Amino acid sequence: MQAFLIRVTEDGKAQPVPLTHDRTLVGRLDDCQVRIRSGKISRHHCEILKDGESLTLKDLGSSNGTFLNQEKIDEATLKPGDLIAVGSLVFLVQMNGDPEEFDPELLYEDGLPERPDADPEYAAAHTPKPVHQHAPTATGDDSSMMDFNFEFDLDDDEDEQPPL
Repeated sequence: MQAFLIRVTEDGKAQPVPLTHDRTLVGRLDDCQVRIRSGKISRHHCEILKDGESLTLKDLGSSNGTFLNQEKIDEATLKPGDLIAVGSLVFLVQMNGDPEEFDPELLYEDGLPERPDADPEYAAAHTPKPVHQHAPTATGDDSSMMDFNFEFDLDDDEDEQPPL
C-alpha cells in the first residue's frame, strides 16, 4: 500500500509526507519520522502503524491530544480522506492515491478541532478563578501580594509631563 499524510495549510498549500515505515512516529524529538518543532506538540505525540492495507493512528499520551476528523482519539483506524490534527497542523490521509483531488484550504478548516472554549458561555463556566495566596516574608508578615496592571506612556512629549 502506498500511503501519504498530506499537510494542508490555511493558505491553500499541500505538502506530501510519505508513510514508508511500518511505524511512523510524530513528535518533536529527533527520533520521530515526522518531526514538528512546536511547543504544542509532545515529544512523542502520536504514531501511525501500517499493517498490510490498513493504517492505525494512536495517540501516545500527548498533552494537547490527537484529533481525527475533529474528534479527540486514543486509537482509530484511518481511511482515505480522513483529517488528522496535531497541534495547529492538519494532515489529509491519502491511501493508494485516494483522494485524488482536494482543496487544501477547505480541508485545513475542516480538520481543526472545534474548540468549546471559543464559546463565551463555555469559557466563562470553565475559566479558572484566580487564587490569592499570602506570601510570608522574612519578618513574619503574611500580608497578601497582588499584581497590578499599569500602562506606561513612553511618548517623549515633554508638554504632558508635570513639573517636578
